[in-house]
Parts: sequence; C-alpha cells; structure tokens
Amino acid sequence: MDMKRLVKKALARCGLEIRTTRMARLQAVFEAALVEWIRRDFRQELTGPFSVTGIVFSRDRAMQLHALLESWFANAQGSARMVVLWTVSDHEHEASYREMIALWGDKVEWVREADFRADLVRLVESDASSHLFFLTDDGIVLRPFDLSDALLPDPGRRVFSLCHAPDLDWCFILGKNQRVPPLRAVGQNLLAWNWAEGETGTDWNFPLSVDGKFFSRQEMALLVRDLPFRNPNTFEQTLQIFQPLFVGREGVCFSQAALVNVPCNVVQTQFDNPVTGAHSTAELNAHWRKGERIALGDFRNLSPREAEVRKFRFVERE
Repeated sequence: MDMKRLVKKALARCGLEIRTTRMARLQAVFEAALVEWIRRDFRQELTGPFSVTGIVFSRDRAMQLHALLESWFANAQGSARMVVLWTVSDHEHEASYREMIALWGDKVEWVREADFRADLVRLVESDASSHLFFLTDDGIVLRPFDLSDALLPDPGRRVFSLCHAPDLDWCFILGKNQRVPPLRAVGQNLLAWNWAEGETGTDWNFPLSVDGKFFSRQEMALLVRDLPFRNPNTFEQTLQIFQPLFVGREGVCFSQAALVNVPCNVVQTQFDNPVTGAHSTAELNAHWRKGERIALGDFRNLSPREAEVRKFRFVERE
C-alpha cells in the first residue's frame, strides 16, 4: 500500500475527512520531517540510563483524573516524571482542579493550558527524558506493572503499549470484535507482534495513539515540531501522517493489560467519538465537590472489555 493510502486509512479512524489542500499540507509536514528522521536514524538503540516522562491531557474531568493518578501511583513500579496539561470550561471545574493541584502537587507537575499546541511542543522539546508517553484523563491502571519493562532500548523499532494484551479482542471505537494478531513471547510476561499484521483500523494496527504508548522522546519532538493541531483529538489525528514510519515496527505488551480508557463521557465537540454515556462530567464533578472519589477497587484486574463499560461507584475521599 502506498504512503498516501496508508495515511488516509489511519486518519479515517480518527474521523478526518481528507481534503486536497489539507492533505497537501500534511504531506509537506511528513516529507520535511522524513528528511531529518532519516538523517538522525531513530532506529538505532538508545544508550542508558533510561528515564521517562508522561504527559496527561485533561479537561473538565477532575474526578477521573484523580482516579488515573491514584491508580498510576499505586501500580506503576518505577519513576516517571508526570505532567498534567489541563484546562477547564467553567469556574466549578476550575475549583475542582485547584483541589487536585493541592492533593497531587508534590508528585505531579501542573501546566495550565494557554495554547495547547505551543504548550505541548514546548513540553516535549524541553524534556530531558529518553522516553515519552501520553495519557488521557479517562484512563485507569488496572494492575501493578514494572515501568522499566516499557522503556525499550529501541523505541525506533518497537513501541510498548500499556493497553494491549491477548484478550484485547474488542475495538470499542469501532464497536466490533477485532482479530488479535500472532503474538510471541519476548520476556517474562511480555509479548510482541507486528503492528502491520493487525487488522486495519483496529487497536492492533494503531501505534500512534495517546493512551500509554512509549516513544523515543527525541523522535516525538521531531514529529510534533511542525505538526498542525489544536487539542488532544486533533493531535492524535494528525499524528497519523507518520503511520508509515511506525506501522512496520513491533508492538510489545504485557500478558495482561495494565491500562484501560473508560469512555463514559466526552469533553470535546470536534469528533463524534463513541462513549457509554454512563456518567456526565457534571455528574462526576458534583460527586467530587461532595468529597467523593471513584472506587478503584472495582476495576482491579478486570479485562479491558469489562473495564471500559463498567459504571463508577463512589466512596468518600480520605
């Protein structure tokens, strides 16, 4: 398949209707980055010691963000610089995020969004870590994992995913079963596959997502430098122009998924993303303002398919 068709398929998953001028601009961004990408040869192994930064995108979801951070620090074994790039739509959500900053200020860096693109590019380019991953605030960590397993020495050849596992046989965004490609053992509780062998448009064929995939920080800095985007959704969308550089790589995952996104609501209007509709942001913020949190024990050790449709139960915050 030629590059243009491959990019169009990847962008279609993100809901982008390609127009000639839009595609021409993205094509120019890809070609300019490709020259530098080839020159720097990101396929070479990184030299240790390794370090990692996680950038979390958050809007109007203080309670869900709290669940993500609480589950992350309870289960991620190892050190990561965690940065939350956040924004709100009204003063009620603002008050909740101020509480969050007070609760997590000693473990998390908080960046109030001014211009999403400029903020993200600055964070990625100025960071000193060897590896980088993104998260959205509707994620929950399901079980303990060793962060060092995700810091592969060759992210230019292999992309580690916290969300994948052999039982990831349902694609929520497409609303259908998905074929799990052939997996092979590559270490204790670690499995590998080729992203190119995943069913087109499904999770197994989608390495450039913002839900716990681990990249070379320097490579990502090059890719985002001239990429046009305005928010997390358009960032993930336009990132797909670089699919030709990633689809031939291997994926690596745990034998059980460490992370799942729980899509119970939406905080953007650009795309008609599927959600369960189980809880609105207003409802969750009301529970948060009453001093409650999500009962994370209900999600411990669930499969991705079970976790992503489970309703929240609320308990009092300590």
